[in-house]
Amino acid sequence: MKSTAVLMSLIFTGSFFVFNKSSKADTVHGTSILPADAALPAQETSLEVLPDSIDLSKLPFSEKQLPQFPVFNPPADIVPLNKPLTRDFDRLFFPTREGMVPIEGKVYKAFLTSVTGKEWSLPYFEKSYKDLIMAAGGVLLFQGKVPQQELDRIKDEATYFGEEGSIDYTNTLVRVYAIRRKAGDHVFVQLSGYSAGGSIQILQLPKKEK
Repeated sequence: MKSTAVLMSLIFTGSFFVFNKSSKADTVHGTSILPADAALPAQETSLEVLPDSIDLSKLPFSEKQLPQFPVFNPPADIVPLNKPLTRDFDRLFFPTREGMVPIEGKVYKAFLTSVTGKEWSLPYFEKSYKDLIMAAGGVLLFQGKVPQQELDRIKDEATYFGEEGSIDYTNTLVRVYAIRRKAGDHVFVQLSGYSAGGSIQILQLPKKEK
């Protein structure tokens, strides 16, 4: 009886998000990702059932006015090491608890370092971007590393690996944030850093056609 009650509760909860009138589920190509407080490193989860989307229906909408793309400029005393790579349309993979998920939209990628005369601080880099993203209504979706076997699974599709702003998924802690927008122009940010610099990738979907 206890298990039946739990099952009914889960069905009811799922139905709420499907039929709630504000939640014609915002899905970026398919399945759900858990809130930040439930996020676990990817290597600690099973990859048997792989998602092909990130479902934002459990996230609150952000009604903050966002700057023009790429939305987030580098914080004070942090600059791109080289010219950032910007494309009007591209596909990036983002780590989730279940595996790497492709998302398509406008893309910005950059390696970042300190301005001349300043020492690099990884905690400052991480906290500065966290504060900027949270102030814009963002939510942390994932933090952790990605197993090599998962990267091997997508290597034929992720041909951009190694370009400007690439992330070392297996050796650095990666954080993924999302900003859910009513117009459908959701923003995804993934970033990671190490002792001498950091990488950031920003992707924004186009607005929904009215």
